[in-house]
Amino acid sequence: MRSYVIGRSPYADVVLADTSVAGRHAEILVTDDGRFYLTDCAAEAGTWRLADGAEPGERWEPVRQDFVAADEPLRLGDHRCTVATLLGAKAGREGAHGVGSWHHDGPPDTRFARPRGRVERDPETGEIVQKRL
Repeated sequence: MRSYVIGRSPYADVVLADTSVAGRHAEILVTDDGRFYLTDCAAEAGTWRLADGAEPGERWEPVRQDFVAADEPLRLGDHRCTVATLLGAKAGREGAHGVGSWHHDGPPDTRFARPRGRVERDPETGEIVQKRL
């Protein structure tokens, strides 16, 4: 397995120069069988996937953690991408399908609460949760 941190921080594995992206926005785990597990790292602007059957620019759903396809449209804050473009950029294979090729269609849905302040990874589930005191 291999894990990649995605964010604005220069210490992230994949650095995105977008002010809507947190320093440590999300993590992608590539499993031994080649699947991609996306975890939102409690980023304020959120991590989003296109709703089933929706076209780009339509309805986005929040992702806390789930398996995603390599070519599935994702949104990290306002940044549009796919796992393939993110990891392709990491490998230096960005090409014509550059990171962030979709347009911005407005603010994310704010109905879903996100942990605020300090967060940690739950050792049992791997989920990013509010840090316990």
